[in-house]
Amino acid sequence: MKYIDATTQSFLKQGVMELLNLSAGEMTQMFISIYEDTEKEPWEWVRDFLSDYGVNETLEYIQMFHLSRRLDGTDIKVNNNLEQLLIDESPLSDFFKKHMVTFKPNDGHIDLYYKGELQPLEDEFRYNGGNIYYLRSRLGFNKSQDYCVNGFAFRSYLEENQYFSLLSYCPELVGNIERLLDIHGLSTDYYNNSKYYCIEYLIPMTDVLFDMGYPPETVNEKTVEFLHQAILRLYDEWRGSSFVCDDNLILRLSDDACVKPEWFVKAEEL
Repeated sequence: MKYIDATTQSFLKQGVMELLNLSAGEMTQMFISIYEDTEKEPWEWVRDFLSDYGVNETLEYIQMFHLSRRLDGTDIKVNNNLEQLLIDESPLSDFFKKHMVTFKPNDGHIDLYYKGELQPLEDEFRYNGGNIYYLRSRLGFNKSQDYCVNGFAFRSYLEENQYFSLLSYCPELVGNIERLLDIHGLSTDYYNNSKYYCIEYLIPMTDVLFDMGYPPETVNEKTVEFLHQAILRLYDEWRGSSFVCDDNLILRLSDDACVKPEWFVKAEEL
């Protein structure tokens, strides 16, 4: 089971050095070279370095750190995609039903109902609150669906990432539906009956997708991109940059995939 441990910066650095056969001194010299190069941006320097190095060794797995506020009674090892969570019987769909919100599949997207009435999400001027464009995206109204399970590649500094506090009170979907439909107390009820976790998964490189423009496709390409991002992250920490907090590679699964139970490593209550 070959992967680079990214739970701490120290483990990440050790893993990168081992894969690239670099000593601690050589790693530090790399950072100095990046810093002193006036012609190339850091990302260009690292890209060229990895290209010249010729990374032939590939990683079989990658960690994914998933931030999630889970309702009480949820099986922490189970992580289905959004479509299944809303359409099938689940703690989340039961929670919404308690507040008279239900969902039904319809020709490639998910219809939203409140008190039995279909909500016309194509009418952007009907509602005063909530982000209707976000909801349309998450419920599959756009050309591309957005039902996926996602997370971050690096655990360190995650508490300082802008998404950490955003996701800590309740899922974005819950907050937006509360504001869109003006359901007072929906988010508070969710918060009071849930706990916030950082859930670690170990996912095969063949199954994971990198959420970025022009994502790598092969396992070798994914390995090189992971190393690219890891070195930049270690470099940012070396020079004391605040970028290390928010520059975290986002990972995802395909929209119709669920996290397999054997990928679960641990759940850390936050």
